[in-house]
Amino acid sequence: MLVTSFLGIMLAAAMVMPAIADDNTTKNDQEKTVSVDKQKTKDRIAASQVIGASIYGSNQDDTIGSVNDIVMTKDGKVAYLIAGSGGLAGVGETEHAVPAKAFDMKWVKDGDDKMLKLSLPMTAEDLANAPALNLEHASDLTVASFADRNGKYFKSADTKKMSPENMYLVSEIDGLDATGNDNKSVGAIEDIVFMHNDVCKAEYYIIGTGGVVGIGEKYTPVPADHVKVTKTADNQYTASVQADSTIVGAAPKVTSDHYYSELGDKNVRDNVKTAFNEADSK
Repeated sequence: MLVTSFLGIMLAAAMVMPAIADDNTTKNDQEKTVSVDKQKTKDRIAASQVIGASIYGSNQDDTIGSVNDIVMTKDGKVAYLIAGSGGLAGVGETEHAVPAKAFDMKWVKDGDDKMLKLSLPMTAEDLANAPALNLEHASDLTVASFADRNGKYFKSADTKKMSPENMYLVSEIDGLDATGNDNKSVGAIEDIVFMHNDVCKAEYYIIGTGGVVGIGEKYTPVPADHVKVTKTADNQYTASVQADSTIVGAAPKVTSDHYYSELGDKNVRDNVKTAFNEADSK
């Protein structure tokens, strides 16, 4: 009887142990997946995630403004975020050019998703008292006296005046039609993905083609070194891709709402690189 009971217990344990092991394995796999996903997303930020984002102040709970635009240099380095403060629904709002390095950027949980949280070590009053942008296209940044005053306020050494030809506003590039080497349209610039390390720099331009009002549209990540955006003296932009329309059309695609994390996958990046290396060899 005792032997039978013992065998029964051992048999039950044998049946339970694999289940426990499977549960632990599944849990470990899930934890690993979450960790990998965080690693994929934390270093890549899409312009569309930044523009419109709330800015949190020094207490981390209250918002002190929002991001209205991104200022980058011709080679894709982010120099400033244009922050709006005050006003109501954009009316009566004041804009300020905050050095990009002044921001703390991190991913935080938002329900089942992750949200990019931007914060500044200042209060709403501090931001409101910062030098205000008054000229169109944020051209104040091309004036030495403004750049100096702005740099002193934000205690930043990286705020020398910008030359007009080296100052690009992301909002004015968004939606810009791009042509390929064959002078055929390859689509429109829908977004820019930045690599965020010590310096935040454009890594990919997302080119959208086809679809109706965004439905059915296909998105191609084009390496930034294969995209040439030029700007005229009257702030008109043109864009071209250093590949013909066939190469762009056949290049790997990404999904509209996850491309910044998908590009964290080395296999995806390698496939994109291979596609556009083919353009270089032609």
